Amino acid sequence: MKYDMVRGWPSVTPSCIMWGEVTMTDETKKHNRIPVHCADENEPAEDAKPTETPTGASANVTASEEAVDWRDMALRLRADMDNYRRRQQRLAEEQIMAEKKRLLLGFLQVVDNLERIIRHLDPADPHHQSIKATYDDMLKLLRFEGVEPIAALNAPFDPSVHDAVAVVPPRENQTESMLIVEEEQKGYRLGEQVLRPARVVVAKR
Repeated sequence: MKYDMVRGWPSVTPSCIMWGEVTMTDETKKHNRIPVHCADENEPAEDAKPTETPTGASANVTASEEAVDWRDMALRLRADMDNYRRRQQRLAEEQIMAEKKRLLLGFLQVVDNLERIIRHLDPADPHHQSIKATYDDMLKLLRFEGVEPIAALNAPFDPSVHDAVAVVPPRENQTESMLIVEEEQKGYRLGEQVLRPARVVVAKR
């Protein structure tokens, strides 16, 4: 074993652990054995761990997956907005139609009153012509808004557009099972919808 005379440490080789005796002081002559360890060049370090770096292919896959997620989210948000817009438009149209029906039903009450006056007023009365003119103007207004009267008198009874208020015995030579013989109140439709059913008297065979 060789000693380094300057430092007082034993010289060691890289591939082994050597024990050397170093004189601490001249007085005590005590010797301590000092272990010296030198790792072998071929021995792998304990704390060293191989680092994994994502390859270009895996990085591209991750980026593409994120892009797909964002695109799907954008498409779903757009679909939700379209559905919301259509739903709001449908609700607005329904509210407009409901308000229009309410207003037209109010006009129908005026038309009903004019019909009663004309029915009971003598045609020779000077007011008959003016009232009849007002009645005709109201009907024109209703037709302009898409309101048309429902045929009732001498027509077969249709529960979808007629409201039977009374049933009477059949007429002679009546072929229909239920025939409307009297109309108490006119019915009207708004486009394809029934604005107000006609109130009728039905002869049942």
